[in-house]
Amino acid sequence: MGQLKMLSITSYNDYPSQLHNLSFMECLSNLRTIRFEHVSFSSIQHIFALKNLRKLSFVMCEIGNALMSCITDSLPYALSNLMDLEIDMCYDLKELPSGLCNLVHLQKLSITNCQELDVLPKGLGSLSNLEIVRLHCCTKQQELPKSIGSLCNLSFIDISDCLNVSVLPEEIGELCGLKVLKMDGCSGLQELPVSMSKLWQLEDVICDEETSYLWVDFESNLPNTKITVIEFDKLESFIKILGKLLAGVTIDHGGVLPNINPVLLPKKSNATKEPSKSPKKATKSPKKA
Repeated sequence: MGQLKMLSITSYNDYPSQLHNLSFMECLSNLRTIRFEHVSFSSIQHIFALKNLRKLSFVMCEIGNALMSCITDSLPYALSNLMDLEIDMCYDLKELPSGLCNLVHLQKLSITNCQELDVLPKGLGSLSNLEIVRLHCCTKQQELPKSIGSLCNLSFIDISDCLNVSVLPEEIGELCGLKVLKMDGCSGLQELPVSMSKLWQLEDVICDEETSYLWVDFESNLPNTKITVIEFDKLESFIKILGKLLAGVTIDHGGVLPNINPVLLPKKSNATKEPSKSPKKATKSPKKA
């Protein structure tokens, strides 16, 4: 067990399974990757003692309280070599602790589909090695921290479907290495900061038609930037977000929806069709004597 390099723990119950004791992980000093899915934590203190860990993933987990109580400024050397942190569909996550900014080797930060997350640490700019930031579908997130302008190695930002982002910080124009900006579905964004004209390394902007008009004034300053407009279906987007909100939810006493249009039902295959009956031969009437 001491040589184990990858660990994945997944619960297939209707509700997240509670993990009470993770003390055994302190013996797994060679772990490089850990993935938790659909579990709940009372504490994750032992995970942060793994100095060789490179990637840590939480998917559909109840992690909010455990994360806030574990990552503090008093743990400057916790997960000192972590390079990739993924948190997806953790609906109880409301904020990221400031101690997260001590993960100085972090290169990829992916916080996606966390609808209750509304604030990022102000000191995010201290993650000097950060290259990728994904905040897809964090629908309560309203802004990016001003310190983001210090991330000179940042090359990719995804704020797609962050519906409540209404403004981008002026400091975003200091991202001299930014190459891709994904911002489709940012319906609350009404204007872009003037400093965006300094993003000379920007190659691709992925947006919807509504936000594409915000880039018209920057085309002359960014001649090498390609604006890719994707079709945005509001109904499809709503269903997509609703599906993520209801992921793992069990509806008690659920039944079959009535009055389904027959066109929507699958057609029967030829093998299941009843064999056609051959027509009966007509019987001749008896001759009259």
